[in-house]
Amino acid sequence: MIEVYSNGMFFSNWLSASVTRSLDRIAGAFSLSVCPTGGLDSFGIFAGDSVEIRIDGKACLSGFVDKVSGSFSDGSHSVTVSGSEKTSDLADCSLESPLEWKDKDIAQIAGEICGAFGIPFSNRNGVPVGEKFKKFSVEPGGKAVDAISKLCKSRGILVCSDGLGNVSLLRPDSCPRGDSLKQGENLVSASADYSVSDRYSEYVVFGSGKASKKVRATAVDAQIGRNRKLCIVDSNSTEKDKVQARADFEKRSRIAKSLSVKCELAGWKCASGIWSPGVVCSVYAPAVGISDPVDLLVNSVSLTASESGTKTSLSLVYPGVYEPQPESKKAKAPKPGKADPWASIRKAVKGK
Repeated sequence: MIEVYSNGMFFSNWLSASVTRSLDRIAGAFSLSVCPTGGLDSFGIFAGDSVEIRIDGKACLSGFVDKVSGSFSDGSHSVTVSGSEKTSDLADCSLESPLEWKDKDIAQIAGEICGAFGIPFSNRNGVPVGEKFKKFSVEPGGKAVDAISKLCKSRGILVCSDGLGNVSLLRPDSCPRGDSLKQGENLVSASADYSVSDRYSEYVVFGSGKASKKVRATAVDAQIGRNRKLCIVDSNSTEKDKVQARADFEKRSRIAKSLSVKCELAGWKCASGIWSPGVVCSVYAPAVGISDPVDLLVNSVSLTASESGTKTSLSLVYPGVYEPQPESKKAKAPKPGKADPWASIRKAVKGK
């Protein structure tokens, strides 16, 4: 059962409800519909109110109501309440201060940004954050979450929320195991998309330098039989190993993004409690081409309820989708030489 606690009261008997969380969004979202007994002004939940969504008595999302919509027609009357998690302020609002940090790591900077909006942050998963940044700055007017994401993406780290308004860090390659998803057992339905539109038979990367001394590296995707070549100029890479790392990354990343799976299960619960994103599941679904079990990362979860019952919809991808592009130091631009005031005259004389 889904209940909403707001303004000191519990609201239940919803006609339909959905709660969605994703690794690609810092804030979860919800939408609920009910047939009220009175008018909208006496409904009890209003736009801007703080709410807590509970499933079978356990809190699964804490946030605010963004919109309340009421409608009626001959013989019907409905109210829809929709909103988002507390962390939505990080996605919606601009960061005013501070805009620059020195000698601080990802966790320290993320903690300060979240703190500016009164949102708790912790690296509770113990994710290695790497070395401190000598200097990190953001442009005025930029969204708060974009600043954190920019930091994390460079080191293969995801910034995510727990649905209750708390922010933490996560590494896609070290997520906990979730329930196995098997056709004929717990899968109600499944679909899979296989795409090669962004894959190439060969990736050729050129590093910076003079044309005659450019560093070149290649990576071959043997699964693409056609002659499809992609050439990339990485102006920040000058060393052979860096250029090769970029070519290998392009191949791996595009292979990972070529598969996406959607699964539907009855109910909302798994072995660890209520389904949530950020777990790796073994998927077996021969009907959609997955004849051998494959480990996929749950990057989105939608919990829904309606007259037909309760269900969980999962979106899954390869963990490699979130692999960061190899870091390379920006090449220094050559210093401009002094202008020759006689250049035009020299050219004219030589042309005679």
